[in-house]
Amino acid sequence: MPEILRFDDDSDKSPDSRSSGAGGSEPVRVIVKVKTPGYVPAGFRVRTRVDDEFFTAEASESDLSGATRDPQVESVARAQRLDLP
Repeated sequence: MPEILRFDDDSDKSPDSRSSGAGGSEPVRVIVKVKTPGYVPAGFRVRTRVDDEFFTAEASESDLSGATRDPQVESVARAQRLDLP
């Protein structure tokens, strides 16, 4: 069974969790799972590593699009701000 690369649609979420500006020029915060330890997709800037294959990052919309064709990327999900008390 092939791996599925999923980009969560957050169109109904708050503006803080999405990119802003024309053409998505602002970086998007994402959570990334890769297949190879230590691998970082092109254009992604690691923010925090959970382990060698799981991390949070920032990337442009075009870099996110490029990740859909990267065989080392298992999944990408847009990060969402948690409003905790």
